[in-house]
Formats: sequence, structure tokens, C-alpha cells
Amino acid sequence: MAIATSESLSRADSAWLHAESPTNHFVVTSLGLLDSPLDLRRFKSMLARRISQHPRLTQVVSESSVPGVPPRWEAARDFDLDAHVHSVGLPGAAGMDELAAFIGDLVGQPLDIGRPLWQVYAVEGPEERGALVSRFHHSLGDGQAMVRMLLSLTDETAEGWKRRARPGRPGGSAHDGRSAFTRVLDSLPPPATLTREALGTAETLARLTLLDPDRPTPLRGELGLLKAVAWTPPIPLRQIKRVASASATTVNDVVVSAIAGGLGDYLRSAHVDTRGLRIRAMVPVNLRPPEDTTMTGNRFSLVYLELPVGVTGARERLMRVKTEMDRIKASREPAVGWLLVQGLGVLPAGVERLVSGFYAAKASLVLTNVVGPKERVYVAGVPLRQMTFWEPESGGLGLGVSIYSYAGDVTVGVVADLHLVAQPRQITQAVSRAFAALAAEF
Repeated sequence: MAIATSESLSRADSAWLHAESPTNHFVVTSLGLLDSPLDLRRFKSMLARRISQHPRLTQVVSESSVPGVPPRWEAARDFDLDAHVHSVGLPGAAGMDELAAFIGDLVGQPLDIGRPLWQVYAVEGPEERGALVSRFHHSLGDGQAMVRMLLSLTDETAEGWKRRARPGRPGGSAHDGRSAFTRVLDSLPPPATLTREALGTAETLARLTLLDPDRPTPLRGELGLLKAVAWTPPIPLRQIKRVASASATTVNDVVVSAIAGGLGDYLRSAHVDTRGLRIRAMVPVNLRPPEDTTMTGNRFSLVYLELPVGVTGARERLMRVKTEMDRIKASREPAVGWLLVQGLGVLPAGVERLVSGFYAAKASLVLTNVVGPKERVYVAGVPLRQMTFWEPESGGLGLGVSIYSYAGDVTVGVVADLHLVAQPRQITQAVSRAFAALAAEF
């Protein structure tokens, strides 16, 4: 195995390393549902051949004692693959509820900072099938980097696990790798040129800074140590595209509208008066150009997206979402969000958490959208039938919603702090109902 060269963490990577807190671990958790349990020996053999593609998977973070000097990635002493790959068996009659409970328990646990910051669990179950659960610290890379890293461990055929992954390419089907929302941001100027538009950027930053905190709802509050997750059944992408085409909107507009509808229904079930209510989501925006095939590091901005949860009409809610999306696309907010992320990385850890909390208080949730392979892929020879993931919540937020498209389907995942949302499945069920109502309108 090649020994990775030491290098400093970027400002953005440092920001997410120091965002870790006892009530919110900055770890991206993903789930792949498999047609059968993995052969653990085969899976480890494949990992051993391919892990050299990802130097950070065999590195640990070394903090500097000198103020202002960023942490560094250093090669781990006596790296042992067995310390990171685990076999888990669910009870014989276990179903999706038991799998969700297992993942929720993991989400509430930190990774060992003294080891490489990742863990993978090969799960036997639910029922006669299998699952692959992975946990990667956000300092290793952003959501898109995580997806590319995971896909480099998959193959297009059942026999592909026997080969080494091709350098610089994910092992799954080729895909654009950006959400429908972020593709329209290609014209965003690179960070090095943003100072040329300093006046407009300063105005936007001032406006975002002066935003009032989001309205209090049961989605916000004091956090605890326990988390829970849920995910929707696969939503056929062809149905989403049909609604988008008929309404002159985008796929992302349609899915976000269903999420807003589901959140509104959930709040009303909690006896919240949602008339006229809008809540904000913090949305990561991928800034990687299409030709960037690196699988490490954080290259994303953050923007605020208003969700019209108080609008009960499916058609009107969709149009409100489209209007808000179009506003963000025409604004400087993605550029300002990139500067904020970069700036957090140069602050002392304590100050960084205060600033992060200040801006997070203006939102109620994190909303993430990632595009996966268009065709089914295999993990160590086993077909992967559905995928989803859960992002960490920054600045003390307790709710995260993710959108993942894979093999012609879209899955919406929800992760929540149990102090706030005891049963996130109520939200995913409401999202499914909201999409069905929207589809019936077109």
C-alpha cells in the first residue's frame, strides 16, 4: 500500500473538522440497500486493492500547536482495514425499521479522531437481503466527493469487483455529478475572482447577516445525543420529470416542493399554525467543475432557501419554490456562501462554532441534493438496488433532508435529533403523500 504524502487541510476542510460537537457529529452517513448480504471476505479484498486511490482513508488528522497553522493529514501508523470494516447481523425477522434504528444509533456516535475518519458496516438484513452503511467525516470531502469515493468501490458488472478501480474515475456509471439546482451555477466566478465584485458581495453578505432567525417551530430547539433516520420508498424519476415538464419547472423544483409540502403537513400534525409560514433551509451548492474528478476536499457554498410550508395547494407551492430557486440562481448568494465557508476555516475552533451557530440560526434544516449513477451498480458482485444518505447539520440545527437520485429513482432521506422529531418517518411519509398530490395535479 502506498504511503500518502502529508498535506495541510484546506480552510473548508478545517471548518468541518472543527464543527464537530457532542450533539452533532460532522459525519456523512450513507446507505446502500443490496439484493443479498455481502461476502465480507470478497468486500475486504476489493477494498484492499482500491484503498490506495484514496490517501485520506489511511491518514489521520494531526493538529498543530501553533495558532493559525492548519491541521495536517498524516499517514496513520499501523493502518488496519479490519478496524474500519465491520459485519453486523440484524435479528432474523428484522425489517427496515430495525435497520433505521441501527443507523440512527450510529449517527449519534462520533468517529475516533485518532484513527482515519471513516467506518463501513456490512449488514445482514433486513429480511434475507443486505445493506452497506458507511460513515465518512465531512473533513474528508463534501457530499459529491463522498459519492465519487463510494462509487469507486462499485462496479458496472457483477464480476467487476475483481479488478482495481480505474484511477481518477468512480467505479460506477459515468454521470454529471451535480444536482439539477447546481448545474445552473456554472457561470459562478471562481473564488479567486470574487474580490472584483467586492461591493455587490459585501451588500449580499450584509443582507444575509441581518436576516432574522427563523421562526420558532418544533423543528428547532435544544439538541440531545440521540438521532434517528428515515427514508422514502424510491420515487420514479420519470414521474418527477413528467411533472417538471408539464409545469415548466425543474426536477429539483418538484422534489423540493414535495419536501416543503411534507414538512408543512408534519408541522400541522404537531398543531402548528402554518398559515403564511416559510422556513429556511441551508443548502450546500456544489462548486466543482465537471472536469474535477478528485474525490477529496470540500468545494461547496451554502445558500438559504425559503420553503413555503404554509402553502397547502400543491400547484401553488411548486410555483413558489420555482420562484425562490430562480431568485437564488440570479443572486450573488452562492459566491458569498463560498466566502463564508472559507472564512470559517481560519477562525479558532471556539469562534468558528459561534459564527456558524449565528448563521445556522437563520434556518431550520439542512437540505442537500446529490446526483448518483443513472444505472444500477454492484458492490463486491451484489446488485445495489437503492441508495440514500444523511448529511450532518451545522451550527446546532437538528434536522437534515437529503435528495439522492440513483438508477432512475429518487430517495428522500431525513435525519433528526430525537429531542425535536421523535419519528422522522412521519416526515418521509408526508413527503411521499405530498409528491403524490402534486403528481395528481399534472
